[in-house]
Order: sequence, then C-alpha cells, then structure tokens
Amino acid sequence: MKYLFLILSILLSTKSFSFENAFFLKAGLNASINRIGVFEKDEDDDDDEKEIQGKNFFGGVGFNTHFGYRWDRFEVTASSTIFFGKVKDLAFVINENSFEGSGNYQNLIVSPNVRYFVPWSPLQQWRFSFGLGPIWSQQTVRLKEFTSSGDYAGKKFKLTYDSIGFGVGIGIEEKLKLKSLHPVFFEIAYVRLYSIKSYLVDTTDSTKTNILSTSEAKNDIGTEAILFSMGIILF
Repeated sequence: MKYLFLILSILLSTKSFSFENAFFLKAGLNASINRIGVFEKDEDDDDDEKEIQGKNFFGGVGFNTHFGYRWDRFEVTASSTIFFGKVKDLAFVINENSFEGSGNYQNLIVSPNVRYFVPWSPLQQWRFSFGLGPIWSQQTVRLKEFTSSGDYAGKKFKLTYDSIGFGVGIGIEEKLKLKSLHPVFFEIAYVRLYSIKSYLVDTTDSTKTNILSTSEAKNDIGTEAILFSMGIILF
C-alpha cells in the first residue's frame, strides 16, 4: 500500500515544464482510414442494433487546426479537420431513389475538444494526453460514376450528409517551456458519425446551387475513421 501511495505522490507532484495559462493555435496534417456505409441490422447478430454494413474502406489526407486555451493539465479547443479521399461502390437511398456509385469524398469536422495531459511521462521530452469531444460533420461525395433507380442518368451530382458523432484520441506533444519554440504534436483518434440529414445536389451548372432533394436521414449513413495527425503549435 505504501508503494502505491508513493507512486501516486510522484505522479501528482510531477511538473509539466511546458507553457500554460495561455491561448494558442496549432495546426498540422492528417491521414485517415475511413469506412462509410448504410446502417442495417447484422443478420449474424442476435440483437436488434443496427451497424454499418458494407466494405467501403478508403484512405484520406487533409489538415487540421485547433485554437484554444491551456492550463497546467487541461486544454480546451475549437477544432476543425478536413480530409479528402475516393470512395467506391457506395450505396444509398434518397426519397425512395436508390443510388450506387463512386466519387470523390470530402469530410469537414468541427468539434469542441477537451484534452487532459497525463502527469506521468515515460519519455522525458514528451507529454502524453487524452482528448474527447462531440462532433458536427458535413460529408460530401461528388459522384463520378453511378447507377440510379430514378431519372438521373447523364447528370452530375453530389451527395451531402450532415452528421453528428463523437471523437476520442490519444496523443503526445513535445515538452517545451515556451510555445514560441513551436512544440510538435502527434495524435491518433477514433471518430464515429451518424447522419441526420441528406441533400442531393445537381452540379451540372457550377454557377448554380440546385438542390434536387432534401430529406431526414437519421442513422441512414454511418461513418468510422481512424485519424493520424501531426503538426506544431504556431503561436
């Protein structure tokens, strides 16, 4: 018991030796492994819970920015992430019209985020942290090749989904006393999104926004992503 108390005392007394009580802006690049599909009941499961079905795995690249305030062990940020990729064989339904196609994918994520820096640091020059937060997302697929049950042949479309969800992550950051030294950070995060509304937009005329269809899409489309991020604190 006394050894446990000693360990806890060491952890709680460990100094961070990095900047604190200050606003900051950090930014960087990210790569992602994504999965997007329709929420359906898995026939192999006994429960009635719907899961993401299909094997629409694809990669993505993009960038991220975070503006926030940091204390000794906590920071709060307003964060945004955008990444791009190519998706194939995506199947979906809007207003009883079924589509199946491929195209360019874009995901814009906006999230308030809370991060906790762990007192214990096994690497002398690095700090470990855990972060989480709710997410608002807008996902867009610009269809290049598709088939449809409706009268949409020969036209250009983009499909947009407003989604909500959550993200959790673990990261490390270079332990420097001044943010002007531009500490480097790395993070891996898991993101889960649930669609709430969908839009089908005709993009034949790039000078106009022609929304052909808008519908409620609660849990129609689900997205999972593993994000790998790296960057620096700018100021």
